[in-house]
Amino acid sequence: GKGFTLTELMIVVVILAVAATLVIPRFSAQSERGAAAEAVAHLSAIRQAEASHALENNGNITTDINDLDIDNPNTPANRKFDYTFDVLVPPPAFTAIATRVSGGTFAGQTITLTSDGTWGGNHPFRPANPGD
Repeated sequence: GKGFTLTELMIVVVILAVAATLVIPRFSAQSERGAAAEAVAHLSAIRQAEASHALENNGNITTDINDLDIDNPNTPANRKFDYTFDVLVPPPAFTAIATRVSGGTFAGQTITLTSDGTWGGNHPFRPANPGD
């Protein structure tokens, strides 16, 4: 007859399900790499803006991102992915922190950048430091 048997349709469904289980995790990781890259770009901008702020303010740095001459990455319109950005200041240095708010298994993970350019945090896609 014409058409497909139930067995043939079930085999196609199983093949599609197996293909999906192989593709979805790869897509998720690639998407998270993009999110981490955006966070790294924002942290680099914060570091550069803090250096400029210190030059213009007798060496003083700030914890208020709004004091910096950049678009605040905590404003949703200024970012695509869901991170929060903070600056911690133990003078005369600072640490800029990006914390992943959502993102499944990546939620709560951080990428940090210190005033001397050292990367840290527990996010698997954070940049490596020279010598790591």
